Amino acid sequence: MIKNIAALMLGLVVLASSCAGPSSEANNATSADVQIEHKTMDGAESKTVAKLDITGMTCAAGCGGKIQQELQALEGVVLTDLDFQEKRASNIVSVQFDPAKISEKEMIQCVGKIADGMYAVKAVEVVDYKKSEAAGAAASGAGVQSADYGKVFQLLNLLQSISGLIR
Repeated sequence: MIKNIAALMLGLVVLASSCAGPSSEANNATSADVQIEHKTMDGAESKTVAKLDITGMTCAAGCGGKIQQELQALEGVVLTDLDFQEKRASNIVSVQFDPAKISEKEMIQCVGKIADGMYAVKAVEVVDYKKSEAAGAAASGAGVQSADYGKVFQLLNLLQSISGLIR
């Protein structure tokens, strides 16, 4: 029992240290130092997504997971998604959020406070997706419902069964 607890503690220390890197003042950028670009695009639904370009991540689970967890705890954040590749200079965390409740600057500050400033947001691309009829129709399969596909597959299975009986 004690060996299991010791092994668990050792595992946690290894995980924590694997994501720990040298904290530097270079990573402590303020939101004023970050390049923020705004775009408006057509989409299937209206939403706002910020793509945070973040340096300092060394692993997806520990570093990326911690950043996502802290961002998701902010009021106004709907969901997050991590695009992580090992040994890439910076990685992307996409954040769908409600701009009436939180700003990209508050998200930048949140990331900068994690792990004593180990992570820094270098750039942000904010895309405001506006619902358009064309994008909505394309996203919904131009009127084809997913239930229709199920019926087609059921019919194909029935025909296959019948053809097996006929042989």
